[in-house]
Amino acid sequence: MTQVHNIFGRCITSFLALSGEVPPQVERLVNDAVIRLMDSDMIIEDTFAPMAELQEPRVQQPLESFEQTVFIDELTDKVKSEGFGPYFHQIIGLFGSIMLGLCASDEQRQLVDEWLEQGHFGNFMMTDTGGSTLSQWKSTLTTADDGQITLNVDKKWVIEGQNVGFAMVVCQQKGRPFPMTVLLSPEKSQALQQTACGGSFLDGKLQLGDVKGESLVNKSEFLSKGGLGSVNRFLTMVRPRFVKSLMHHLLWLEDQNRLTLDDEDRSAIDFMINTANWCTAQDKFSIHSVDRVLALKFTSNELLQSLVVKGAVNDINDQRDLLGFTKMEGSSYRCLFEIYSKFKRARR
Repeated sequence: MTQVHNIFGRCITSFLALSGEVPPQVERLVNDAVIRLMDSDMIIEDTFAPMAELQEPRVQQPLESFEQTVFIDELTDKVKSEGFGPYFHQIIGLFGSIMLGLCASDEQRQLVDEWLEQGHFGNFMMTDTGGSTLSQWKSTLTTADDGQITLNVDKKWVIEGQNVGFAMVVCQQKGRPFPMTVLLSPEKSQALQQTACGGSFLDGKLQLGDVKGESLVNKSEFLSKGGLGSVNRFLTMVRPRFVKSLMHHLLWLEDQNRLTLDDEDRSAIDFMINTANWCTAQDKFSIHSVDRVLALKFTSNELLQSLVVKGAVNDINDQRDLLGFTKMEGSSYRCLFEIYSKFKRARR
């Protein structure tokens, strides 16, 4: 008998299987989660036909390499023995450096280097108070009749958003189907309203904040090099490293007697680490690249949540940390929705 989860779970497991055999407990975790996350469109409008087999990509391009990944991987290894807290900001900062390498001009990168030397922290502002869909965003670029461009910032849950150094603000621009990113100087960034939001994470080492306000900008501040393709390349490189850091953090929590893992949990964590390593070892970018790291993040989210649900995490603050990380760098629903949308098009 065909089961619903065997159809829709393949959106995730097809990509996990590219790196090796998916353990049964990981497949169960994925299938159960997919059923829980199916939205009305999937249930009502889908044909419930089998998902198509993954095809070898017709086009593959070389994936850029950055020296920062060497340092990120060294820090990720340290997370296993010291936890994510001491290294979170360094890892995220290096992620930002890679993004700038893909999306910023030489002049913009030079400015950022100067700001970093002055001790300013770079804040990446993505989550918008208007919602998850770009058309709903309140952070917008508006051009007046005289050519003056105004950036309206209305972001929430920004890493260290209560103490902005310089900012990379992702926003909506009327008439464009994809987001724009604006690089704001320390002077412009610090003029924005900044407020801490919620309690801290990772034993007090991570705080989120809300950022609001307006700033006059010009086109020289747009991070437009490479377009949307650069963003996808960036996510292909950083998401697996983020997931590996989370898996190492779990192992550290176990060493600190703050987490109780059974054999199936450890097997799942080993699989996730091996899959993350497989993803970062790929040197080609294709249509599957973004989807396989989305599938990895989806599975990471569900593993973290499952540990909290079954009572394996001893401290309430650690429970909150792990649940928080199920939303950062892609919630399960967003990961599933993006992958499913491509499978759906292929089945029409």
